Amino acid sequence: MAPTGSKPDAPQIYGGSNALFTRQLENQVAKQANAFVEKSFGKNGQWLISAGYSASFSNHLTNRNYPFQNVQSIALSTRATWLNQYIASNGQTNPANVQVQNPWQPATGPLIPFTGTLAGRTIPQFVTMLPFPLLYGSGAGVDESNGYASYNSLQVRMRHSFSSGLLLEVNYTWSKELDYTSTAIEDGQGVNSGGTIGSPDLSNNGNNRRYGLSDQPNRFVGIIMYESPFGAGKSFVLSNRFARGILGGWSTGTVITVSSGFPFVVSGGNTGALSGAVNRVSGVSSTVPSDLQHWYDGKTTVTLPCGLKMTPAKNTFLKYNACAFQGQVLTTPNGSVVPNQFWFGSSNQTSGDLRGPDRFNIDLSLRRTFSIHERLKLQISADATNVLNHTEYNGNFNGGLGNTTLSGSTIGYGTSTTYGTFGVGTFDPRQITMHLRMIF
Repeated sequence: MAPTGSKPDAPQIYGGSNALFTRQLENQVAKQANAFVEKSFGKNGQWLISAGYSASFSNHLTNRNYPFQNVQSIALSTRATWLNQYIASNGQTNPANVQVQNPWQPATGPLIPFTGTLAGRTIPQFVTMLPFPLLYGSGAGVDESNGYASYNSLQVRMRHSFSSGLLLEVNYTWSKELDYTSTAIEDGQGVNSGGTIGSPDLSNNGNNRRYGLSDQPNRFVGIIMYESPFGAGKSFVLSNRFARGILGGWSTGTVITVSSGFPFVVSGGNTGALSGAVNRVSGVSSTVPSDLQHWYDGKTTVTLPCGLKMTPAKNTFLKYNACAFQGQVLTTPNGSVVPNQFWFGSSNQTSGDLRGPDRFNIDLSLRRTFSIHERLKLQISADATNVLNHTEYNGNFNGGLGNTTLSGSTIGYGTSTTYGTFGVGTFDPRQITMHLRMIF
């Protein structure tokens, strides 16, 4: 087989872990749809109510360093044969990894200086069966146009302006965001608090659709603004200059935000799986019993409903149940239990009922404007974020299940003792900022 690529005289470019570009990159497409009904009413139209639907749909999104070949790429019949051979060997030999003569290296003599696996005289058997074997590398991927996303939401808004200077506005969004995307910054550098998605399903891209790590099904924002009713042009005109200077010109506002938590990624508990998908156990609650949901001291061992024992770390809160996921294991002819090496999980790595902490926040501002001259004004203000100094957790739950247990009463479950917990990381406490502005 001739080397793949334009430089067969440079074998060092083959077998590495470089990110490649496909020649079939497509233009990314994003479509948006909005349909709203608004109605104002009241004597002066001071009431406004709006309700509607907002959505966006994207296709051909670029996924960075997308895995494009692995054991999934091998024919199903071959994988079935390998599975039977694996069981017959009592789990001691995985035929996919059996070393065979490297067909791109000479049987004797100096080796061609390929990179990585291809540099050896022998290679794993499965590599020879890949669609593009000379592009194989342990971390090799391709920038591919196979990403997609959808966002659907119902939005309601109500606003009322009072003659006294009070304005009230409430906004509520009920939404769902599903996607299959992988980018360098959000996923590669840990910006997403929920974690990083594992290996995708290469045979059916539709199976990779999941709850996006920015999905937030419920979000409420309330706005309250109030202007002092004293002074020129206001409800109460004060003739006394001193009283006007003390009571007039003030304004205050507050923003109240209440939102759902973001999804977190479940990983592990699927030793030997061909993709990152996990096995959700039907009928098992995703959360631990309520009496186990509390903060831990690092010394207390708890027993989950399925028999798993775990000792949550100090200053962590336990909520989610590791018993809800179980890997696939096989019993071999000699009675030993081994992980299945050729299976796909039944559930995606994010779910609508597996989310980080909700958030509640109130910000407050206070302003006063002094008129010094016809064209010169002085404004003083104070802005307070998290004015109640309320604890707002900024992390997410640990979704790592660990390796698959192969012995004891908890066979198939993960070995992690941290799954379903989160720590004490928080957003900033109350912060107050003072401002002084000259307006001219």
